[in-house]
Amino acid sequence: MISPPLVTALLLAYRHERFVAEALRSLLAQTYQPLEIIVVDDASPDATPRAIAAELALHPGRTDIRVIVNPRNLGFSGNTIRAIAEAKGSFIIRLAADDIFAPTLIERMVEVWLRENVSLITVNATYIDADSRPLHRFYSPPGAIIDESFDTLACDGVNTACFGAVIGFERALFDEFGWAPDSLEASDIIMPFYAYLAKGARFIADPLVQYRTHGGNASHSLAAERATNPVDRLLAEEHIHYVHLAHSLWMDDELIRFNDRDPDRFGPIAQRIRPLLAVQQTQ
Repeated sequence: MISPPLVTALLLAYRHERFVAEALRSLLAQTYQPLEIIVVDDASPDATPRAIAAELALHPGRTDIRVIVNPRNLGFSGNTIRAIAEAKGSFIIRLAADDIFAPTLIERMVEVWLRENVSLITVNATYIDADSRPLHRFYSPPGAIIDESFDTLACDGVNTACFGAVIGFERALFDEFGWAPDSLEASDIIMPFYAYLAKGARFIADPLVQYRTHGGNASHSLAAERATNPVDRLLAEEHIHYVHLAHSLWMDDELIRFNDRDPDRFGPIAQRIRPLLAVQQTQ
């Protein structure tokens, strides 16, 4: 029998002292093996490192977990790249330390990854508040159309697979394409873009993560929802529009670069996708 692949779960923490213990408990309860867990605190100014240490002290027999505390803040992309550098798994899953994960999350992601032979997997979520109370909403509501197509991502700037609460990807995808720069703000758009240039992306419709909404969320759509007056909402929605525009221009440049480098591989993709990006850029 073929042994299951080693998977690395990266739990990224920053100012998560209130939530990280719950996130850790759900991660330690995962059913998948073999699993490597790496917790990286990005120089949090609060008690996040102490909260991590206190929770792990309750699990002294766990030898599959490492904790890294950055001496200085690296920012989201820098911290992600730092964490990936430590990963030994062939499949890497990035998670946020303010969410809660179903015990079968990683098992299900690996199952779909291996069965579908794709480069990237994301999953559906239910939403909870800062006190872990359910908000009775989903990222993708039950029965909603699941659109994972590259064409939709290029034309609309997003598809169902572009949800970064939990994002799993082959190490080979990162090794070839790298990570999105901080200036683009939305790695959950660029990483699926890279995945479609490789073997594709899939979205698991079952809600396998409880996505926490609170004042520290980086989500642009949540910022628009939280806006207390029409002007603030309009400004937030305008920012979302410009973020998508910046991403479409980046994708266009990347397709030109990749086509120049390997026209046999990327030429047909560029020929199909660049006109769709042009549609998005003129909307």
